[in-house]
Amino acid sequence: MRLSIVGCPDKKKFRPFVKRAAEFYAQELISKKMRENLFIRIKFEYGLDVLGYAQIDEYNDSGKPREFLIEINAGLSAADILKCIAHEMVHVKQYVYGETNETLTRWKGSLITESDYWTEPWEIEAYGRECGLFTKFAVKEKLWNVFNNIVNPDDPIESEELGWKYPEEDVVNLQQNGTSEA
Repeated sequence: MRLSIVGCPDKKKFRPFVKRAAEFYAQELISKKMRENLFIRIKFEYGLDVLGYAQIDEYNDSGKPREFLIEINAGLSAADILKCIAHEMVHVKQYVYGETNETLTRWKGSLITESDYWTEPWEIEAYGRECGLFTKFAVKEKLWNVFNNIVNPDDPIESEELGWKYPEEDVVNLQQNGTSEA
């Protein structure tokens, strides 16, 4: 896979993580033989009205999509950028294998006529895979040693009270007053 990264915030420190993340996600999603024929350009833009998106840039002589542009909102945190790249790489995989088309009207051979963003099958898959891909990458790279707000999934779980609707003292007061709202 050929990869180009344009406009990356903090080229010196962060760009290597972007490169390794894109390569890792591609290895997880796309066969080695297929990856050999792909070119992906990741472009960072400030002021995007979305977190990111993926699109087909070029088709090969057989009409198969093989060059892609992923645009990422450069104003995101490091962790959110890496998650967004995972999400958009799932869309690249969907285009590569013909699971969806450029106009987003087909899913695995079926016509999709009416849907909203959160129920579109390509988005359901992308959001579902994003978390697992990012977590696997975070474990591989030990990202909790590098970036704030990324936790080691192998650390013990520390329980804490949720508080819910009423703090504990309010529940006691409600019970003493004979109210059963809580």
